[in-house]
Amino acid sequence: MADLKDSLVNSIVGAGSAIDGDIDVDGLLRVDGDLRGTVRVTGKIVVGAGGRVEAPIRASSAIIGGTVKGDVYVTDRLRLLSGGVVIGNVFAPRFEAEEGTVVHGDVAVTGRSETAEEELAAFVESHGDPRRFLGKFRQGCFAQAPASASPPRAGAEAKGRGV
Repeated sequence: MADLKDSLVNSIVGAGSAIDGDIDVDGLLRVDGDLRGTVRVTGKIVVGAGGRVEAPIRASSAIIGGTVKGDVYVTDRLRLLSGGVVIGNVFAPRFEAEEGTVVHGDVAVTGRSETAEEELAAFVESHGDPRRFLGKFRQGCFAQAPASASPPRAGAEAKGRGV
């Protein structure tokens, strides 16, 4: 049975939208606009036909119908739709490409999801720039608001906390 994170859209970069920055999504991310930075997704990323991503991507799985300029690292499955373009290295235990796709980079398809993390680390290391390896999703990087949080009083001095 499919993971719920792979079927419910958690975040959307809509057509006509542009985002510059690093994105961590716990769930599914759909990109139909422009996205630049780095992308980490615990579930699936879908890059629609009009989507343009200029970023390394780290996800459980991916479906790409648009253009990705950056490495694509998935730990389960990558599917390139007709017209999909990846300019960068690709690592995927399972890989499917329709006619009319382009991949310009090194491709590693292992066939083994259970050892994907170790094989991905070795793949990135062998390509000379481990900084491109995005690491695991940093779910703990988002602070949870306390249940009893109240807004600061007027005139009260705010004390900074590191984020």
